[in-house]
Formats: sequence, C-alpha cells, structure tokens
Amino acid sequence: MIPDESNPCWRRVLTTDKDLAGAVLATKLLVARLRRELRTSPGALSTKIVELRGYFEKNTFAIKDIALF
Repeated sequence: MIPDESNPCWRRVLTTDKDLAGAVLATKLLVARLRRELRTSPGALSTKIVELRGYFEKNTFAIKDIALF
C-alpha cells in the first residue's frame, strides 16, 4: 500500500540528504531532481510530494523503495 500525501515519509525523503542506495535508478533520479527543485522553491513541497507519490502509483516495480523512506 502506498502511504497518503500526509504521511511524514514523503517530507522526510525530500527534505533530507538520506542516501537511497537500495532504490532502483528511476527512484534515485526522481528524488534527486525533486530535492534539487525544492532547494530553489521550498514552498513547492506539497506539489513535489504529490509528484513523488504519483510516481509510485504508476510504477509498481518501485513500490519496495518506499520502505527506504
């Protein structure tokens, strides 16, 4: 099951520099891009959370990566 947008795991993964060594490459690339974008626009956190969650809804192969958050 994919956590909803209010789950703190989304905020945590986007606002820290935690290494996602066990994640698939697509997840690593997306998280890196979202983190970079948040550095320039911190007010866009909720939008980035929705984008990240949507990625997991569309790409079931990556759902195991949520456990790394």
